[in-house]
Amino acid sequence: MPMFKTPFNGYSVKFSPFYEHRLAVATSQNFVIIGNGRIHVIDFTNPSSTMTEISSFETSNGVYDLTWSEDNDNLLVAAIADGSVKLYDLGLPPNSK
Repeated sequence: MPMFKTPFNGYSVKFSPFYEHRLAVATSQNFVIIGNGRIHVIDFTNPSSTMTEISSFETSNGVYDLTWSEDNDNLLVAAIADGSVKLYDLGLPPNSK
């Protein structure tokens, strides 16, 4: 069975509505009490192989929840522990995320 291990605690997992082999995972340090968060976008095209991280987004606060856009296959919306809602675009170059 394929597995992907995150460095933080997992809080939400959502499958992409566009790609059946892609999912996003919201994670946070220290049970979202204090610390950073990270969003992982994972591909598991070959289910007998390992899961591969295709992108990640660092946050200065924990990530409670996330969802994929239903109109754009590159967009994720996340609920951050500081009370903000942030939009992440997989289509942007890595240094502009």
